[in-house]
Amino acid sequence: MFSIGEVAKFNEISIQTLHHYDKVGLLKPIYINKKTLYRYYSIDQFLQIDFIKKFKMLGFSLIEIKTILKSGNSLEHIQEAINLQKAVVKKEIKKLENIEKNLDFLSEKIQTGIERKDKKIRLEKFSILKIISLDCKIEIIEELETKIRKLIIEVEKKYNILDIIIILKVDKTLLKKENKTIYTEIIVALNKNSELAKTLPSTDGLGISLCLESAAFKNNLFFNQLIEFEKKHNFFTENFFYEVYYIAKLDNNNEEYSLLDIINPIIEE
Repeated sequence: MFSIGEVAKFNEISIQTLHHYDKVGLLKPIYINKKTLYRYYSIDQFLQIDFIKKFKMLGFSLIEIKTILKSGNSLEHIQEAINLQKAVVKKEIKKLENIEKNLDFLSEKIQTGIERKDKKIRLEKFSILKIISLDCKIEIIEELETKIRKLIIEVEKKYNILDIIIILKVDKTLLKKENKTIYTEIIVALNKNSELAKTLPSTDGLGISLCLESAAFKNNLFFNQLIEFEKKHNFFTENFFYEVYYIAKLDNNNEEYSLLDIINPIIEE
């Protein structure tokens, strides 16, 4: 027999781990001295430790490993457990690949924001993959944020996704008349790299675009710059702007300073 210290040393496993395995019924000592309470293990149990270590490395939980061991270690049961674990791993890989795609998308947008800090107006192609939207007429930030939250929760419950983009539509006609921002539609959209992107219809086009860090109800100056650009270059544009929010963030004064594009779609002849 081997003492718990020897077992720990020969199998590169801690004494605390062996105590835990004993506690959860995964690996019990073959003998416990009643006087000293020292634990002893047989050489055969080294193979059981190897099995536990191997299956832990393959991502199995201690409960799952215990179930396999209690089944008598039949090849059929082990194969069934491996097949189930493979399905879990494939699902996790798919999840991680989706996370990587979203990181790539955000990285691309952040790099664009860094490169376009000059706030120069450009002609840019855009694509909107709408999941859900709400027609509205909003002039107050509190009402806007409340309605956005409700839409986000609805999307999370229905589609179980978080990689979304918030797009706000601004009435251009009212802006020109009263120099006031009024939001007429809230759109929850997916980024182009999302897994569900292929299943959604896409609204594509070319627009007069400005990339900046700003916030809702604080973009009248930039709207007017786009309007002047439109006049100067004789473009025909839609009577609305899109505010496309990629990353919501606050500055050091707790003021919103989100990364967004302002887009005035061009009417194609």
